[in-house]
Amino acid sequence: MPITKDSFLRYRVLDKCFRNPVGRYSIQDLIDKCNEALSFKEKGISLRTIRMDIAYMRSEEGWSAPIKAYRWEGGVYYRYSDLDFSIEKKPLTDEQLKYIQSAVDALGTIDGLPQFKGMDNSLATIGMMAYNTNAKPCFGLDYNADVEGTAFIRPLFNAIQENTVMKITYKPFDEETQDFIYHPQFLKQYNGRWFVFGMEQNHPDQIWNLALDRIQNIESTKLPYTSLDIDWKYYFDDIIGVTNLDNAPVEKIHFLVHGKTAHYLYTKPLHSSQHRNWVDDNTLDVTLDVKLNFELEQVLLSYAPFITILGPQELVDKHKQLLKQALEQYQ
Repeated sequence: MPITKDSFLRYRVLDKCFRNPVGRYSIQDLIDKCNEALSFKEKGISLRTIRMDIAYMRSEEGWSAPIKAYRWEGGVYYRYSDLDFSIEKKPLTDEQLKYIQSAVDALGTIDGLPQFKGMDNSLATIGMMAYNTNAKPCFGLDYNADVEGTAFIRPLFNAIQENTVMKITYKPFDEETQDFIYHPQFLKQYNGRWFVFGMEQNHPDQIWNLALDRIQNIESTKLPYTSLDIDWKYYFDDIIGVTNLDNAPVEKIHFLVHGKTAHYLYTKPLHSSQHRNWVDDNTLDVTLDVKLNFELEQVLLSYAPFITILGPQELVDKHKQLLKQALEQYQ
């Protein structure tokens, strides 16, 4: 039985239910838990699917899970006979490894999609781990499970794929809550936060990006969907971050970097347009061709003790203003 992303999530949900020492989960309870985890509200998961999941988990092809049916008040609930058992403690079977490796190989063939840019090393690592079930934990990913809004990633992804217009309740940091009729087009992560890009019904000539951690609720609508004529592969080429002002020009950002930070930014460019030359052993001359935006200001501010911004003057003035405001916090 092939393991897909959804089926693996169901197995984890079922595993958590089965090892709960006090919960009594009927088949319908298990269906509801899986539907909740996969954000299904209407059609959802069938009884047949859950029964097949249980059969697979019990099988040698799966995890030989000790799932037993217990009678209670005229009904039946399911639980592990050994509550110390968990599929997360069991090594993957050869069959499971085969499907994981197939998925890794398939992802490895994807070329040019922004969602998979820079994933070559990650895919290679997953592939090596799939072939070595005895490998000890030796790497971690920069992921913050406490970031708000991640529950909206899946329904927004589905809305984009299915050309569905959404009603979004949104609360900016410094404004009142608003309702938008929104045509989602693209999802992007930046600096640990997720953003969705699209068109707001009343502003068809503008691209709106919404931070998922400011979304309070989303609902699908039956309104006709408008697909924007934008190549998202190139939409972010001229910016750092997510703020792309339509009429803003691309400008040459010029600054000097000093000390150890110069060597750091030499090996880790801030943007694909970065050009750099050594002035001396500890001073790097850097230029970027990007639009001025909030994210650029914040990135440069994070290196404030080690850089001297030379232009454009608008950016120099803004940087000085931010440094002055920072100093005022200590007076």
